[in-house]
Amino acid sequence: MKKFLISASTILPISSKPLKNCAVYIEDGKIKDIGSQSELKKRYHKVEQINLGDGILLPGFINAHIHLELGWIRNRIGSFKGFTKWLEQIIGAKREGVSNQEIEDSVSDGIKSQIECGVTTVGEISSYDGLDIPILKKSGLRTVLFREAVDSKEEIMDFDNFKTSPLYEERLFPHAPYSCSPQLLEKVLKSCKKSKRPIGIHLAESREEIEFVNRKANKIENEVFPLIDKKSFKRKQADTPFEYLRSHGFFDKTKVTTIHMVQVKPDEVKEIRDLDIGIVLCPRSNLFLQVGVPPLREYSKLRRVGLGTDGLSSNYNLSYFEEFRVLHLLWSDALGKEASFEAVYTATLGGASSLFLEDKIGSIDIGKQADLIFLNSKNESKNPYLSVVSSNKENLELLMVNGNILYSKNPDPTKN
Repeated sequence: MKKFLISASTILPISSKPLKNCAVYIEDGKIKDIGSQSELKKRYHKVEQINLGDGILLPGFINAHIHLELGWIRNRIGSFKGFTKWLEQIIGAKREGVSNQEIEDSVSDGIKSQIECGVTTVGEISSYDGLDIPILKKSGLRTVLFREAVDSKEEIMDFDNFKTSPLYEERLFPHAPYSCSPQLLEKVLKSCKKSKRPIGIHLAESREEIEFVNRKANKIENEVFPLIDKKSFKRKQADTPFEYLRSHGFFDKTKVTTIHMVQVKPDEVKEIRDLDIGIVLCPRSNLFLQVGVPPLREYSKLRRVGLGTDGLSSNYNLSYFEEFRVLHLLWSDALGKEASFEAVYTATLGGASSLFLEDKIGSIDIGKQADLIFLNSKNESKNPYLSVVSSNKENLELLMVNGNILYSKNPDPTKN
């Protein structure tokens, strides 16, 4: 059973106030004790000690929505105007074809970039028959693998069997309201209620999605469907994408992680909170695709709000630090001085909560898994949360998942 004590000048538990000159005792991958360095060094003097020195120890970042498999597509996307024109390019790129090796290389490269940016958990969307699974399992990252469901795959989808291990679990992910018929959504819900597993979905991303659920003339049906030989399907009419899914009972006795949630009315946020729905923000993707900005002032009242980079099909890179800073700027506009804490919360405990994993990860609390990162003090400010926001991969000194060190600038961190 692996035991060690890790200490730093500043610890950000996230669930409580910052701690100065404290330490964390870790045993068998879990946090067992937290306290002053002097007290814990005496109490656990016989165990291995990692003295990190000046800097910030905090929970690892959670990239709650990412498409690692789509790294290859970046070089096949040109300029476009609007969401559906982007979709048309994605469809064209996929029709050109891609090799398994290109997909696997995309996953491997993406995992490396995540670790270098302090990410310890990914919410991966898997859409190429599990090519990403063995690579993710070997990576050491904590993984929630969302198996993508669309109408064209309905007959071959497995709605009943899900693999789980200490660092890996599978969930279903109906792609979006426009790519999943009511019949497919019903199958997903039936599976969810049987397995008791959370599910995820892209929701309320674009204005075109609103027109689609309104059953008005829309570019998704008129321009995108013909490209994939997809026929329109009968569906209920709704004013908003959220209302559309709610009318299908999608949020009844289920745990749902919704991605994007840009096109949401302020008065819908209270119901989102009451239904305990998870939200994952992807701010750079939203700007990249020209779909707008979520109602952040209203979302600041929610606790199940996380952050994702999305994939290289709709972003410049997979840098979590860059995503994090853009989110901070948006939070700043909405919240002012509270923005730095809100940004760090969204990247850690908020991300865990958006994936319904807050009982395991996202904060430094006794009983939680030791998924931790350490940022050196080179960007130190009076506000430790702002120090985190202003950090980059050069500031990352250490990353561990479940108490196992995956990245360290010091070959032997016990000699710090």
